[in-house]
Amino acid sequence: MSAAVLDVSVAKPAPAFRPAPAAARLMLKASLGLVVLGLLTLVVGPWLYPFQSFYVRSGSMSPTIPVGSLVIASRAPADRLHVGDVIVFERPDQPGTMVVHRIDAVVPTPTGRAFITKGDANSSPDGWQVAATGEGWRAVYSLSRVGFTVGWLHAALTRRGWLGGFAVVVAVCALISIWQCEEP
Repeated sequence: MSAAVLDVSVAKPAPAFRPAPAAARLMLKASLGLVVLGLLTLVVGPWLYPFQSFYVRSGSMSPTIPVGSLVIASRAPADRLHVGDVIVFERPDQPGTMVVHRIDAVVPTPTGRAFITKGDANSSPDGWQVAATGEGWRAVYSLSRVGFTVGWLHAALTRRGWLGGFAVVVAVCALISIWQCEEP
């Protein structure tokens, strides 16, 4: 019987501690986590908290609220809304379409008060009146360039179902694991 000797080169051990890259990776992960948490709050928050988010698809409120902005609105009684307030309402001639415009005037009608609205970029008021009854949405904040991302996430979690959201989470986890692999 003979004993064979296997000559295997030994891999170099990884350095014990590299503080700068480790700190950078930690900061990157924390930043990414905060962004994801913030977006999730904006997407899921309206089901849990008393606000609603709307993303702006047209330039009618530019430059105050540009295209792609996310408008955060809270409920407000109609009698506390005044000229100059930015409101979010369902367009009277197109049910299901939400509009973000400023109250231009308050007029009396046979059924009560009504708001005349106008986009800041528009030269004339809208061709409809919004009934000033009950509660409505008053715009509280506007976040530029966040609307398209939140709108896409909202669509992924509602219309495309949880499967689309799950696919996004799996893709992010896969990217994180790839980024964590160190080169030999």
